Amino acid sequence: MNNMPFAIDRPDHDLGLLLEQVHSGGGRDLLHAETLPPAAYTSKAFFDLECSRIFRKEWLAVGHVGQIPKIGDYFTIDLLGELLVVVRDTTGEVRVMSRTCLHRWAPVVEGKGNARRFSCPFHRWAYGLDGRLVAAPYMDKIADFDPKRCTLPQIRSEVVEGTIYVCFSSDTPSLAPRLASYVEQMKPYRMKDLIVAYTMEFTCEFNWKIAVETFMESYHHIGAHAATLQAEHPGGLSWGEDDHGTWTASHQPLRPDLPSSANLGSGLPPFADLTDEQVRDSGLYVVYPFNLIGTHADRIHWTTLVPVDVNRTKWIRHVLVQPEAAELADLEQIAEKLKASGKRIADEDLAVNAMQQYGASSSYAAVGRVSHLESAVWQLSDYVRRMIAD
Repeated sequence: MNNMPFAIDRPDHDLGLLLEQVHSGGGRDLLHAETLPPAAYTSKAFFDLECSRIFRKEWLAVGHVGQIPKIGDYFTIDLLGELLVVVRDTTGEVRVMSRTCLHRWAPVVEGKGNARRFSCPFHRWAYGLDGRLVAAPYMDKIADFDPKRCTLPQIRSEVVEGTIYVCFSSDTPSLAPRLASYVEQMKPYRMKDLIVAYTMEFTCEFNWKIAVETFMESYHHIGAHAATLQAEHPGGLSWGEDDHGTWTASHQPLRPDLPSSANLGSGLPPFADLTDEQVRDSGLYVVYPFNLIGTHADRIHWTTLVPVDVNRTKWIRHVLVQPEAAELADLEQIAEKLKASGKRIADEDLAVNAMQQYGASSSYAAVGRVSHLESAVWQLSDYVRRMIAD
């Protein structure tokens, strides 16, 4: 992509001063809005604050139910240093739990698949799909050891419109009621019924907020995507919704002189309940902090981020389609074509975002002004301000 070094945490980042700068930009409308200070994207201390005040308290997307359609299906994900497994248990419910063995801490499962139990590769302690210890070889002589009292730690979780969210705080209110307006808007896409057509993962050498901001605004189509998205979805036509508190949305409509069929050429079955306006639109949604949803006339681009460090983020995207798409004889070919197109666009973003992260570390980098086409950038900045406030 490029040979630029990673952005680093400058030693002159004073967290107290940085927080003053962050909050000084709040309380403004879009036409007077500005970005967060560059140091909010490069300071390790600020990232650590985000981990404690945002990621450890908010509901975080870890996957979609389409990844685990059958009993025993599972996938693993590491988030904030926690090793998690997401599984559909014997009752058919989605369960999220630690995958760290209670014996001597080795992960009891890796990757994805289907299992009746999880067996630690170290000493073969085994756990049921509910996390209960079902086998502990040669532990019968140990005093005061009761396997029935041993269960892998369970992680608080909720499934909303097919997305699996986890929360590491017991004090955070339930997510579902706060997403009622989002669920209503997403109804025509039947997200909870969709299946995974394919998955793409990227390592992003930049801060998580850069990834969210770039996904949510189409202004950059005129630059980064001049050879791809700009032709049919010009950035100047994009617009953003008012912030909904827990989520927000932007829209990138099809060029007016193009027919609606221009958004229906993939070969996938389209969603039947969409209006023509919705067919012509490519919606961009974020459930804060980093569950990113791209709506299309025939598929959903479902994304979650894993913030690894201040300047490194893992991007996980599942492309979701209607169940009947599984019957298409050429689904694999359709998926490969879409994957190639998606990778080209992602590469365009990855390159310019790495440049952005690199530039943010300069001592000359300063707070910038945002365009009216970047309402989601302004809204994310205010979300971060709210969450990190004392």
